[in-house]
Amino acid sequence: MPGDILYKTYRILDVLGKGGSGTVYLVRHERSGRLWAVKEIAKEENHLIMEAELLKKLRHPGLPAVGDILEQNGMFYLVMDYIEGKSLRRLLEEETRFSQEQVVAWGIELCGVLEYLHTRTPSVIYRDMKPSNVMRREDGSLVLVDFGTARERKEEAEGDTVWLGTRGYAAPEQYGGHGQTGPETDVYGLGAVLYHLLTGRSPADPPYGFVPIRMVRPELSGGLEKILACCTRDNPEERYQSCGELAWALEHYKELDEAFIRQKKRRRRIFAACFAATAAAFGGSRAMASLEQRAIAGTYQAQIAEAGGAVHREDRLAACRKAIRLEPGLAEGYQCLMEIFLEDGMFSEEEELTLREVLNERPDGGGRFLDRLQRNGTEYQRAAYEIGQAYFYDYEGADGKRASARWLLAAAGPVENSGLSEQELLRAGVLSKIAGYYDGLDIQKRNGDSEASYGEYWLDLEELCSRKLEEGDNRITALLADRELLAGLSLRAEQFKKAGVGADSMEKALLQVQNRLETWEAEPDRSEYEARLEQDVREGLLTARRAVGAAFPAEGREEDGYGTGND
Repeated sequence: MPGDILYKTYRILDVLGKGGSGTVYLVRHERSGRLWAVKEIAKEENHLIMEAELLKKLRHPGLPAVGDILEQNGMFYLVMDYIEGKSLRRLLEEETRFSQEQVVAWGIELCGVLEYLHTRTPSVIYRDMKPSNVMRREDGSLVLVDFGTARERKEEAEGDTVWLGTRGYAAPEQYGGHGQTGPETDVYGLGAVLYHLLTGRSPADPPYGFVPIRMVRPELSGGLEKILACCTRDNPEERYQSCGELAWALEHYKELDEAFIRQKKRRRRIFAACFAATAAAFGGSRAMASLEQRAIAGTYQAQIAEAGGAVHREDRLAACRKAIRLEPGLAEGYQCLMEIFLEDGMFSEEEELTLREVLNERPDGGGRFLDRLQRNGTEYQRAAYEIGQAYFYDYEGADGKRASARWLLAAAGPVENSGLSEQELLRAGVLSKIAGYYDGLDIQKRNGDSEASYGEYWLDLEELCSRKLEEGDNRITALLADRELLAGLSLRAEQFKKAGVGADSMEKALLQVQNRLETWEAEPDRSEYEARLEQDVREGLLTARRAVGAAFPAEGREEDGYGTGND
């Protein structure tokens, strides 16, 4: 009650709300004076205790941070950030509905929060998207609150056992027994929220469900209508499969509009009609454009040089970003950025956020830098090769291999006048195939087989580390390839054996790695990163040998170093 003091530390000032998941109080820390929100949880409400433990693991500006978990008088109290602002539900009561530009911006922001949750290990499915669970801070940013129904996804589970969520906003699979909830569940909930914000009609009120948004507001975008219809389909497989996909669609909703498509066709006709009349004038303007382009290129190279020579990392990153802003369609600026990221041998989640921010930048209101880069095929291929390898080998977060696949496919794809060498093209193709296995190896078909072939996986690992790929490569590239092969053997030697890969093939691969290490021992001038990689490979070699020994226990190879690890 207001006036009470919790744990001799937090004075209750007011009741912020009551709901099925508990009472929430506004409290003040007695010593610091800071305001907090405290959720009261009965001991028998175990799933809410799980909420607290879940939130403690998460760090994102769009999520409330947990300050403390207290126990007093037979109750638990979850102390978390007090979000000053209004919920989207309160804003709907005041405004009824919002412009499509505002709703799209909110949708993209919430996609970022949900994508963060979905890419944890294991992924976190929120499952209760609704306007009252989204707070708008006074600075305009959004925060997702109330994790009472969130759950960590269990990949082996066939379905959720109970119905959780809010009627109207909850996806059909949230009604127990209709399949396991996943990222596409939150796509449905977010689509329902965006529908409510646009139309002013709550899907939780009769007659329930959704009608095309332009039946309610004819002035809205047809492209946006298509997007929300896709979000709220009953079959999860027919929705966007990630919030990243949904965010991209929202960023390009106008391009799905019939009016936009007609306008583009009309512009093409006008351009064709005017081209002949402007051909003569073009000769003079071309010279001016060439002079301007040379001036920009000179500044671009100056920024690249600055990025390579500056002492402080922040200055180097700033120079890279300036270069990219000058020429977003050239690869060198992005390669410069990745080189700085990988100086410590790791591609961090924070660095990935910076990369995403750069790729999605559009300072002049035009297309994203990524769009401009993609239109320049050779340059995109070169940048994609560097970014794909960083995700594949060095990403610190979950799903690095999965994230690498689209970049490596772009790098390996057919491009006229390719900017990559034959070896780089070959490696990009092999790495993209290996990345693809990470989605399929552990997914079981109905007959019990894997979606992907362990036999094919092994052949690609062998090719990755083959001499054909090594010719002309530096030691770091070869060490990274060896590390990937050893990791595959350490984790999956038994599966390779079942797929028909013999002990002799595995031993041959291990012997090649060992011989390379022995050859390199005599070579001087190792960087700190290279020395660390070599140590990783040496340790991986021991682990892989034990895994092979365990997979083929009857072969008796202990004397050759292929024992089971009992030494």
